[in-house]
Amino acid sequence: MHNRFLCRTLAGAALAASAGIALAQDIARVMPGDDTLSCGQIQAEQVSLDEIIAAGDPQSGAVGKAAAGSAANVGGQVAGSAVAQSVGGLFGAFGSVVGKVTGAVAQQATQEQMAPDAAAVERAGQAQARKAFLSKLSVARDCRGDDPSHAGAPLSAAQFAALSAEPTPPAELAMTPFSLASIQPALDAAPTPTGKSLPLEGKFDLAGKRFYIAEYLVYFDVSGEANASTRAGYLPGRDYGSTHVRVKYQIPDLDIAALQAITDRAWQDFKTRFEAASGSLENRDDFIARNGVIYGDYENASQPGAPVFVEHSLGYTERKYLVMSPTGMQRLSRGFAGLGAGNMGKRMDWVKSDLEAVSVAVSINISALESSGSGSSILNRGSSANASAAMSISGPPPDGGVLVSHANSMRVRMGEPVAIDGEFARFRETGGWDSRSDGVAIAVNALSNLAGRAGNNSSRVEMAVDIDGPAMARMSLSALADFNLAVTRHLVR
Repeated sequence: MHNRFLCRTLAGAALAASAGIALAQDIARVMPGDDTLSCGQIQAEQVSLDEIIAAGDPQSGAVGKAAAGSAANVGGQVAGSAVAQSVGGLFGAFGSVVGKVTGAVAQQATQEQMAPDAAAVERAGQAQARKAFLSKLSVARDCRGDDPSHAGAPLSAAQFAALSAEPTPPAELAMTPFSLASIQPALDAAPTPTGKSLPLEGKFDLAGKRFYIAEYLVYFDVSGEANASTRAGYLPGRDYGSTHVRVKYQIPDLDIAALQAITDRAWQDFKTRFEAASGSLENRDDFIARNGVIYGDYENASQPGAPVFVEHSLGYTERKYLVMSPTGMQRLSRGFAGLGAGNMGKRMDWVKSDLEAVSVAVSINISALESSGSGSSILNRGSSANASAAMSISGPPPDGGVLVSHANSMRVRMGEPVAIDGEFARFRETGGWDSRSDGVAIAVNALSNLAGRAGNNSSRVEMAVDIDGPAMARMSLSALADFNLAVTRHLVR
């Protein structure tokens, strides 16, 4: 009977192998029905593609390194349990030990079989192209990595056709180090808006009020991470190990003087656009001298040698921002609850007197972060995370408020980030760790297999961001010109 069971097990393995061959068909970059995919379906397919990519390049750290390990663990245990049932009846307790050892060996064999051949490498390239298209589709649909149930925005037939067109291979970006000298031509030129429409939400009515700009802040994304994981799961006869992947990036050498120059140029552009639409801004010092302030605690923003950072977490992704303000302008102090209540008496006086102060803030992001989130390894056979170079403009942390009034509690938010087209940076892998190539971790997982339990796989990838100075300055200033134009329309009505 045990031998019959073994035969059935081997037959099942043969059937699974034949299914794998059937699935080894070419992966098209764009497939029929892509225009109807939901955000959840896009994310689910990206996870499955990560396994194919990892199979074609098991040393690739940036995407899905943990996914293959989970599948291999399960395979090892299934094979081991099958042999244990066959051999155990003949040799009793010794047979079960043989079964467990065979399970560990089977896992090792499975891992070795994952070394890519030419077909696997080709298929991984197709999967990478497919995933890149799905990532563009996800951004265009406004999908959210931390909320797979989010419906996103529909695309018209023309928008989908433009998105699915074969991309022209970009020329290799010639990197010019980011410095004050390298960005000077962009600073000397008038910032040109990209023409992007920013999704600003909220009512901001200053009609009949005198107001001044209390602060103008630019948050520059300088480092961050994306992570994903699956929890270990257990079913009768199956033990699924956990996976965890973390991708971290950072700009290694921050040139705060250059970022200060970009901020100063953006502030100058804001004043020019506001004065062209309204006349002139109230002088900040004169306004405060005559009327006082609601919020009076100020502190310096970032300066050379004294950076100020703000961290913003969105569950499976996190960004670290460098906080900048124009030269000579301090920023308001913020606590856990933000600006706080301020001077309530002065607030009432200002409301009655039609006086107001406005905080203006925006973020420039340098990365696109992707995560498969978390879940049970029973349902998700792996986890994937990625960080890549992509500029976008968004509301500032923590709540996206680009305009905040001090007296009348008005607020305008930017609902979603807006992508800024162009190449400006290169993400370069500099280090990391992978449990599948670490001797100690491999030994621990082997012992777990001997005990009849799945091992756990994890990986960490560290990347440095090389910035092209002229492109960074030009694209940032164009994005900030879009922002200045949009908020000016809200301030002047």
